[in-house]
Amino acid sequence: MDDTCPHKLAQLSLGSINENGNLMCRHHGWCFDGAGKCTNIPMLSDEKALITACNSERSQVTTYPTQVLQGLLWIWADNSPTAFEDSASKQPALMPESQIDSSLSDWFMSEVPVDYIISVESSFDPSHAQFLHEGIAGFSPDRAIPIQYFGVMGEISADDGFTLKHSGYNIFNKDMDATRKFTPPCSNTTIYKYSSDKSALFQLYFIPTKPGYCKQIGKFIADGLPQKRNFWFELLPKYLQTGLKHSSSYKLSNQDLSMMHSQAVNESVGNRTWQKSYFMPSVADVGIVTFRKWLDEFAGGKPVWQGVAEAPFQELNDEQLYDIWHRHTKHCPSCRQSLVLINKVQSFCQNLTLGLTILALLLIVINLPINIVVILVLFGILSLIFNYKLDLIRERFLSSIPKKGLPVVELYKN
Repeated sequence: MDDTCPHKLAQLSLGSINENGNLMCRHHGWCFDGAGKCTNIPMLSDEKALITACNSERSQVTTYPTQVLQGLLWIWADNSPTAFEDSASKQPALMPESQIDSSLSDWFMSEVPVDYIISVESSFDPSHAQFLHEGIAGFSPDRAIPIQYFGVMGEISADDGFTLKHSGYNIFNKDMDATRKFTPPCSNTTIYKYSSDKSALFQLYFIPTKPGYCKQIGKFIADGLPQKRNFWFELLPKYLQTGLKHSSSYKLSNQDLSMMHSQAVNESVGNRTWQKSYFMPSVADVGIVTFRKWLDEFAGGKPVWQGVAEAPFQELNDEQLYDIWHRHTKHCPSCRQSLVLINKVQSFCQNLTLGLTILALLLIVINLPINIVVILVLFGILSLIFNYKLDLIRERFLSSIPKKGLPVVELYKN
């Protein structure tokens, strides 16, 4: 549905689902069914007036066709009279069915402060990994090799996008055969096939949410990927395991953000086309050039915003760029639940420390053996230390800027 109540324009996403399965606006209780029809206006007591108002076109909310497939909600962003019929004739840009059974990972979503164009463009630029992600997963400039071939397979079209094939870009994957398939408007399905007959799949989606921001959804699937098990870690609640994994995996995306934002800063300075701004002499640049040409020929060169004014580009400071709460945590149920648990444990530790301190003072006053007092003080200190450590973990769900030392995000080892 459109996120607007026809009554006074409150956001319907702030509402709730009532016992009848209808969406109820939080502001005045107006209710709407799945087709967007108004079903109740609580402040109208006259039955005839209620029926008239509910049947009025002005009380209806625009709805859009949706599907849930492969664990994702798909929306056909069209409100024309034939939208539901049109949506039934086209399959969403799904990842290959053969990969679903082998998928052990969940989808990971971030809303990054980088626009759609730069985000998608980066996913068709594999050679950057050796340099930008140095120190992660074996990436290193010393292991980079030139891509020997990078070409378009078949036709480039508005509906079907394009398919690229390329060779490896480091000493470990030099013999691989890679395929990158762009399915408009948002999907990049990348499959690496190695000489050992093993394969890896990267499924990425890019959804522009507002000018300068893009929602990135991804999943990585690999044959025979070793699963390191930790007995004590697996005793934690499942949501906390997921949350801790998420909170410790931002270095790579921070490296991407730093570079993509720096590109956006420089692009905003001049009013030049990408052809005049970029110098693309390498075979490795074919993916970037192909996406940009598709965008120019079939999509007007950039996303078109409806009802949204594009403000002049604003350079972000580190607090904005490396903000984790708005980028991911607030959208992720596992990370939100993890934060709630951490807050509860911290509160318990603080109360325990206070209680042990008061009890130790009372024991000193009544002259009980000093060893009992020492034990209570030690437990209080341990509780205090644990609370401090939890505070550092909690911060990882909110920002990549460290709480201690210099407030500087370390993207690489000194």
